[in-house]
Amino acid sequence: MIITAASPTDAKTLAELHRVCRQKAMPWLPELHSPEEDLRYFETRVLPVETVLIAWEGGHAAGFVSFHQGWLNHLYVAPDCWRLGFGTRLLEAVRSDLSYLQLWVFQKNARARHFYTTHGFCEREATDGRYNEERVPDLRMEWARHDRDH
Repeated sequence: MIITAASPTDAKTLAELHRVCRQKAMPWLPELHSPEEDLRYFETRVLPVETVLIAWEGGHAAGFVSFHQGWLNHLYVAPDCWRLGFGTRLLEAVRSDLSYLQLWVFQKNARARHFYTTHGFCEREATDGRYNEERVPDLRMEWARHDRDH
């Protein structure tokens, strides 16, 4: 596995991986955007603003993570790469220089909640979903580096 910084030319790869992962991991989520809208989102809102890292395996994107100002905004791993350490490696790459990180996760996404809890995140706030685009209940989780983490 190789982890590289994403470039603007990776927008299509990110948009496609995002769509496939969401459909497989969270089939209960409403599909609100077209593939073209997903591409535009990554081109205009994610890549120009956030730090985005891509995990590559055998020349294919196996997963990606994006973060900005203490928020982990995306962490997706291709379904055929689940439980092979890609998510852990991407998360470690993000946390290596940070002391605090927070994120939103859907309450119903048990796999993601377990992953983040296993990696030291704590659930801090639950909502009914009225403020997210999908209108699905979510949770804010936090991680903070402690001296024992060094």
